[in-house]
Amino acid sequence: MPLRLITGPANSGKAGVVLEAVRAAVTAGRDPLLVVPTLEDVEHYRRELADTSVMGVRVERFAGLIEQIARRAGVAGRPLGEVARERLAAAALGPALPGAAPALARLAAELQIARVTPERLRRAGAGQAADAYGAYLGALRRARAVDAEGYAARALDALRREPRRWGGTPVLLYGFDDFTALELDAVETLARVVDAPVTLSLSFEAGRHAFAGRAGALAELAPLAAEHVTLPPRPEHYRSPVLHHLERSLFEEDPTPMGAGDAVRLLQGGGERAEYELVAGEIAELLERGLAPEDIAVVARSLTSIAPLLAQVLEEYQVPVALPRHPIALAHTGVGRGLVSLLRAAGPGGRADELLAWLRSPGMVEQAGLVDRLEHELRRRGEVSAVAARALWESYAWPLDALDRVAQAAQLGPAALIERADRELRSLFAAPRRGRAALLAGADALEARAFAAAGQALEQLAELARADPAPLAGEGAVLGALERLEVQAGERSREGAVSVLEPLGLRARRVRVLLLVGLQDGAFPAPASGEPFLSDVERTRLAREGGLRLARREPGLAAERYLLYATISRARERLVLSWHDADDDGAPQVRSPFLDDIAALLDGGLPVRTRALGAVDWSGGARPTPAAERRAAAATGPRRAGRQLGPLCAPAVLEGLRARPAWSASALEQYAGCPMRWLVERQLRAGDLDPDPEPLARGGLAHAVLEATLRRLGTGLQDANLSAALALMREELAARAAERPVSPRPERAAAATRRLQSDLERLLTRAAATTSRFSPAHLELGFGFEDEPDPTPALDLGEGLRIRGRVDRIDVDPRRGEAIVIDYKATKAPDGGKWLSERSYQLAVYMRVASDLLGLRTVAGLYQPVSVRDQRPRGAALADVVDGLLPGDEREDRAALDALVEETIDALRAAWREASAGWIEARPDTCLPAGRCALPAICRSER
Repeated sequence: MPLRLITGPANSGKAGVVLEAVRAAVTAGRDPLLVVPTLEDVEHYRRELADTSVMGVRVERFAGLIEQIARRAGVAGRPLGEVARERLAAAALGPALPGAAPALARLAAELQIARVTPERLRRAGAGQAADAYGAYLGALRRARAVDAEGYAARALDALRREPRRWGGTPVLLYGFDDFTALELDAVETLARVVDAPVTLSLSFEAGRHAFAGRAGALAELAPLAAEHVTLPPRPEHYRSPVLHHLERSLFEEDPTPMGAGDAVRLLQGGGERAEYELVAGEIAELLERGLAPEDIAVVARSLTSIAPLLAQVLEEYQVPVALPRHPIALAHTGVGRGLVSLLRAAGPGGRADELLAWLRSPGMVEQAGLVDRLEHELRRRGEVSAVAARALWESYAWPLDALDRVAQAAQLGPAALIERADRELRSLFAAPRRGRAALLAGADALEARAFAAAGQALEQLAELARADPAPLAGEGAVLGALERLEVQAGERSREGAVSVLEPLGLRARRVRVLLLVGLQDGAFPAPASGEPFLSDVERTRLAREGGLRLARREPGLAAERYLLYATISRARERLVLSWHDADDDGAPQVRSPFLDDIAALLDGGLPVRTRALGAVDWSGGARPTPAAERRAAAATGPRRAGRQLGPLCAPAVLEGLRARPAWSASALEQYAGCPMRWLVERQLRAGDLDPDPEPLARGGLAHAVLEATLRRLGTGLQDANLSAALALMREELAARAAERPVSPRPERAAAATRRLQSDLERLLTRAAATTSRFSPAHLELGFGFEDEPDPTPALDLGEGLRIRGRVDRIDVDPRRGEAIVIDYKATKAPDGGKWLSERSYQLAVYMRVASDLLGLRTVAGLYQPVSVRDQRPRGAALADVVDGLLPGDEREDRAALDALVEETIDALRAAWREASAGWIEARPDTCLPAGRCALPAICRSER
């Protein structure tokens, strides 16, 4: 048994002993094989061996060792890919346990390595798991395939039968903190059966609580060892005695505390972002002091959920960072989202948002505005199906034949669909890169990995379809496999960057400063996740009652303690620990109990640096970056309402304002309320993908229905023709609401339309009951629009100001030549006394249109509310126009009415002078009712 087992605590020199054994094997001409856990470790040790002029060493991961065993043992073929394996597991489970396929694949892998058959599992008392496992093995047989663990078991069994096939190649394993059943099987086969020289290192120190989680691995390996070398701790690897003290004392009973000094500190954020800002500030200070970025590492128990925010904050603080490879869904990449969305949109029940996502794939549509237009129309109409979206797109753009090709391929079966998906994948990847030989770096490198991963997945599925199409025959089987596919994002550690890692990612090296982040209760130590097949409780029962011993699946506290020990032992000079006492919404959070374990080793506890939730300034310390300096300056005092931004200065813009042929009264009303809002909404005119807000859509519909009803009625509204008017109104409302619904949600649109019908019925009934000598003469009267037939000219208000617009309604008494001007409003209907204070200029303008352009004597201007309980009009009128039309305090004599109109027009002219000169300022107090700002993210002006 030539196994040489090397154990010792962290930083005891295990790597040196293993590498010395590598050199000795090379010197003896034996071509050793060095096996390490990760691809980063492979690259690291290849470089280290090359730097010391050690040539002829093959460095592989464990999968590479299995490939060597299979090749030498004569095991042909190759194992089933992960995507195809999960598809077989899903088919074996059927629809009864959706989402359990990965768990079944894991269980099958474990049981095959343990050489447990379904019958053995059933006899032990696990019938349900045995059925699922048996169904999976049956699916493998029908597909004439073998999965990775079955392939490895075959290779090891073949080598056990013919040990001489291995030869005398030495095998050295370094960096493994624990060993799976398959790895232990391989070590035993090579060391005990093949009698190959095997050297293996394991972090372990007898009697230490920190290593309790690794005792099982030692118990398996120790009986195989011909030589067991135990290495003592070596303090020279630490620049700080405090860090060596932590390594020696963590989780031990009754340790002697030591002062933390500058070697250990705690960062406590008021929220998750505040915590990461403290981490970024700490790193920025270290870099400014001269530390190289590669001497710093940020470690988290799991990066799955925190990586995006952590990376974003570090980049904002100008920290060069190398985020490690971590899995993201294929659909979160450009090419993957395009392929998945195409398959979804082409399938039964395809949705409009899926078709939009496909069209927005890079390179699909050069003019993005075409897709924006489609989305806008779909939202406005409330259409949600891909069929409707396609019909609308093809009404103004090109045919979407790819949808037909995918749908037809799906009808022909899995093999045809997979082939078509592969073609569409290649087209999607090539689309933005045609005609250029671009270097695939950064975002393009991720797209390339996504393209490769999707292509490999489709190749696996194609092989499975050729062998046994049944597992892929279900609706959505191919799509489901792609939806679950993951792509490795991020990058490997590199020079000039701070590494961001999970605990075991740092095991091959040490750093000067280590920042362990996210020390939250429930995060580190990690909670048990549970298994749908054979939980740890069930495994204990099987061992006790059925004699079947299977390893525990849940990590347990002992394993988490070892991960903490392995992590903090990597720091040579400083250890920084961080947590947040609330989430970013302010909900309280609890810190990890591991922080208390570390604090107990330090005399006086942990020195703490804090940062409040939502903090901007860096009080009490230097600003870590220029951006933080600017944010701190911005926080020194509140912004003032009405802050002046100055005039527009581009000559072309100013010339356009001065040369404008006509202005609208509503635009000048908006300018008077807030020039900033006018600039954004009226000048920049950014398109909005969302449909009109429901109140705006409802008001537009009400205007159109009233105009059409009164126009078709042809005479004034009276009790005698009220029934006819109501019938016409309902007819117009039904037709127009179908064309332009109030809401894109059908249930909301129906309810809102019913409410509007009720409001219009009340309005018409009230109008019919009012005795009046006036009847509608002008409906939706446009003025200043030269492209209309028989146009009415713009209203000239002098000084070069010309106004155009559309008057909702003008009622006329033809015998006296008098007019009442009516403007419909959804709710707000200010009386004449508030026209100036509320900047309601339109009615005064429309009254001048009636007098100046139509030659009528205007006797009233009324705002008519529609969607309120009290539908009485408000405005200003001569006292003798209609008895009871307005409250007494809104009736004027001729001079007062004319003066009110002229004062309002003067305010309009004042707004025009400033607007035409391009003067811009923020006025949040008058931007919207109740002193609200319409554009807080743009305006940045606080009250």
